[in-house]
Parts: sequence; structure tokens; C-alpha cells
Amino acid sequence: MHHELQTDNLFESFTGVWKRVITEPRRFFEEMPVSGGLQNPLVFLLVCLAISAVGFLVIGPRALALLIIVLGVVRAFIGALVVMVVAQQVFRGTGDYEATFRALAYSGAPVALLWIPLIRPLVALYLLFLVVLGIERVHGFDVGKAVLTLLLSFVAIGTVVWTLGLAHLWIPASMMPMLPMMPMGPHCT
Repeated sequence: MHHELQTDNLFESFTGVWKRVITEPRRFFEEMPVSGGLQNPLVFLLVCLAISAVGFLVIGPRALALLIIVLGVVRAFIGALVVMVVAQQVFRGTGDYEATFRALAYSGAPVALLWIPLIRPLVALYLLFLVVLGIERVHGFDVGKAVLTLLLSFVAIGTVVWTLGLAHLWIPASMMPMLPMMPMGPHCT
């Protein structure tokens, strides 16, 4: 059974873990080790991001190919920190940074399909569902606390990103036209 990515047989292990995260998410997160380092979950996330990057190179927009990898990794590391702090400080969560990062990295499985235009909203929704399951597991929460942790984390990150004028790096380019036309931080007039 695939409880975690193993780098010694990367292709077989990745496909097994990816399929398990997508088709049996609750069971996957229940059996996922909460310790063991960041390498295996990071490699899993990088492979998912690379698959999506190749898809964007093939069908476009090509500019997203490298950007999705860089921002995906940065989001995982920063997101894990923010989620962990919110979970521990607001809701007395029991998970540490490593466990939170592992949950977020394996929750990134749907990102491999993000390059397919017609299903992007479904991919995003399923990713959020997986993140909630992962937060529930690693912090010992019920679904309500997990959802509130995720929402408060979005608010905290969004506030910092918006204040620094970096919303264009955090918000997907496809959503930018939907936002009201307003300055992107305190330095804009």
C-alpha cells in the first residue's frame, strides 16, 4: 500500500500515491506518516507541479509553466507555516510544521491536472477539500475547525500579500480580471 512517496522507485511510487490521494483521500491522510522529513512530500509536490508545467507548455499559457513550479513550492512552504500557526494559536491544533507541510504537499495531487482548461475550477475545489482533510488529520480537528483554519490562513496570507502589493503573484492570473480595479498595496496611488 502507498502510504508515502518513495524516491527509490519514483514513477511507480508516485502513480500509486497520486491515485490513492485522489481516490481514497480520507484513508490516505489517516495512514500518512506525520514525520519522516520533508523530502518525500516535496518531491511528490514537485512532480505534480512539473506535470502541470508540461501541460501549460503544450497548451498554454506557456508563461505559467515555470511560474507554477516556483509559486507552488513557495506557497507550500509559506502556507504550511501560516496554517500551522493559525491551527496552533487559534484552535490549539496538535500538528507541527513538518506534519502540516506533509498534508499540504500531498494535498497538491490535483495540481497535476490544473493545466486542463475546462476542469480548473473542479481541480481547485478538490484541492481545497484535500487540504481540509489533511488539516483535520495532522491537527486533530473536526471539519469545522479545519475549514476555519484554512479560511483564517487565507485571510492572513491575503492581507500580507495585498499590503506588500504582491497580489499578482499569489492570486491566479485567470482570476485577476474578476477583482475590482484598485491599487495593489500601500505604495500604489
